[in-house]
Amino acid sequence: MREQKSGMPVFVKVDEYKEILDVLEMIKSKIKEIRAALGDINALRNEEDAELAMWNNTMNEIEKKIDGIDRIMFEPEQTW
Repeated sequence: MREQKSGMPVFVKVDEYKEILDVLEMIKSKIKEIRAALGDINALRNEEDAELAMWNNTMNEIEKKIDGIDRIMFEPEQTW
């Protein structure tokens, strides 16, 4: 394949040019779709992260309460 020198005109048939434009528009459209999908995925991930953080906090609270009950049940003289 020969390289084109910069500044030299490139000749393309009109029907090929229109086809190239159509392909470029299709690519741009697909890029927009992919960007939208990535945005949706990021939003879902953020929601999941928030939900997991809430669950983690809840589990930490439950664990603290269980530890407190454990201390009261097995070391009552130290808690009174």
